[in-house]
Amino acid sequence: MRKRLLALTGALVFALAPVVAPPAVASQTAATAWTPQPEPETYGRSTPVTATVTMDDGVAISVQIVYPTNPATGQRAPGTFPVLVSQNPYGTQLMDPTTAGDYFVKRGYIYVVSAVRGTGTSGGQLDWFGERQGKDGAVLVNWAARTLDGSAGTVGLDGCSYLGVNQWYTAAAVGPNSALKAIAPFCTDSSSYEDLAAAGGIPSQFVPQVATVIPRGPQSNAQNEPIQQTVNDLKTGGPRSYNNDYWNSLSIEQLMPKIVANGIPALSESGWNDLFPAGNIGAYVAGQNAYYGRPLTAPIKAGQPVTGRYQAIVGPWTHGANVSGDVLANIRKEWFDTWLKGKPTGMADTTTPLHLFQNQQAKWVDSAAWPPSLRTESYYLNTGGTLTANQPTVAGADTIYWSAPWFPATYNSPAFTEPKVLDGPINVTTYLKSTTKDAQVTATVNLVNPYGFATKLADGTQLASLRQLDTSKSWYGDGNALIKASHPFTQASQQFLTPTETVKVDISVLPNFTLIPAGYRLQVVLSSQTPSNFHIPMAPTPQQQANLNYGQFAISRSPGAASSVTLPLTSPSQFGTSPIVWGPSS
Repeated sequence: MRKRLLALTGALVFALAPVVAPPAVASQTAATAWTPQPEPETYGRSTPVTATVTMDDGVAISVQIVYPTNPATGQRAPGTFPVLVSQNPYGTQLMDPTTAGDYFVKRGYIYVVSAVRGTGTSGGQLDWFGERQGKDGAVLVNWAARTLDGSAGTVGLDGCSYLGVNQWYTAAAVGPNSALKAIAPFCTDSSSYEDLAAAGGIPSQFVPQVATVIPRGPQSNAQNEPIQQTVNDLKTGGPRSYNNDYWNSLSIEQLMPKIVANGIPALSESGWNDLFPAGNIGAYVAGQNAYYGRPLTAPIKAGQPVTGRYQAIVGPWTHGANVSGDVLANIRKEWFDTWLKGKPTGMADTTTPLHLFQNQQAKWVDSAAWPPSLRTESYYLNTGGTLTANQPTVAGADTIYWSAPWFPATYNSPAFTEPKVLDGPINVTTYLKSTTKDAQVTATVNLVNPYGFATKLADGTQLASLRQLDTSKSWYGDGNALIKASHPFTQASQQFLTPTETVKVDISVLPNFTLIPAGYRLQVVLSSQTPSNFHIPMAPTPQQQANLNYGQFAISRSPGAASSVTLPLTSPSQFGTSPIVWGPSS
């Protein structure tokens, strides 16, 4: 079990009328002039050199360094080289830079891997990301640029999962005019609370389980280190089990104004089947909006300006898949070549910096906007387990049970007569009545082929007591239809239920980008089960558990209280094929 968890966390973390796309949206498929240029190996690589770097508070951080060598002699190559830095929490046995850095070192980079404060052989106490790790990263950047032997003075950050996420904190901490010229945070999230710590207000066991497998450094005591407050709160229902100032300080979306002000370009990556599916899109949106002075978490609409300084890739992958393969390694190299070596690659000149794999059609699409189209369609839960375009005319309800989550309520749409593309987040609105003080409803949206085989598109969950909707941060499509519900998830926003009360609960279902062929159906499954988008189990706090136990949750499908699903759906003709293969197709 420990080995499996370490592998997960090490790889972690975290039939309708035709629609004609408006010209402003369709133009987003314009081809970029840049194409990847694979580069042969020029150098060999040295064996790792071990050193320590002293932080501003006196803590010693361990690093290992690999240099380019003359492949004929094995001696260090003459001259100076840009430096790539990766910050690893998983201990000396997993921080060998020859693995992660091999591709880059052989193409003219020095590669440095540090052991995060409180881990491996580094000093200090372990915490969960945050400002202190950002400060450490800033000191490492300065050391790599000005002190490290052989450095050309320009630095980039590389790494996946934890090694990707902590790049954002360093980029926010370095200040303007830093030697840090670019970052490539892969396998990353955007919102620390909603992506990693909880789903729908229910804590996940992600942070507590990661904390058990990170090898502690010589000065870190697992009983009193800073990370333990977060672990304890998530387990017991303390302040950090809710969204609060602590989680806001860790939010990558909220860090983006600092990162943009510091002038740090970012190329991020995640997968539709990741630990936090398409988790980097929020950072992409926030980066573009910060650059142009728009509200940070607002959708990017067709026609709004974007910059090639903030790009994102979302592939059909699980967490960490394909990152070390030649395709994605070469794309990162080209990104670093652009910003650290000053090569005129043209990579940053794109007007479509969001690179999406379209599921079911297996093609790459380039976009500027997210969602690419705001055209929406709604389906209502109706009698006989149906989804219909019209609201129900007869009162009815279906009951799901907290004590028996294996009895879900399932609803199917008619078969589509024309293909559509699902191109963004989904909202499921439930009107429910509970026999207990609280309710949990999980919504899974599936695609069902003509033979009845269902494939999950996305899911989401929501505690009814934390149902308060933040309309200023929620996303709306055409006709003011809600497609992405935003909830405060604060303790102050909590509203418990009474047995006779029917309440409206909006469930934010994670985004997807999928072709729905003609003849396929949509399916919505409602249950009280933990959603499967989290690969690490969720666990209600003791108080949440007490408020949910033996609950019966009646989901209304009645006139005036019509539960529904709303999706962004548009025509496949809107999306051309990218001239770039942004990664493997599986």
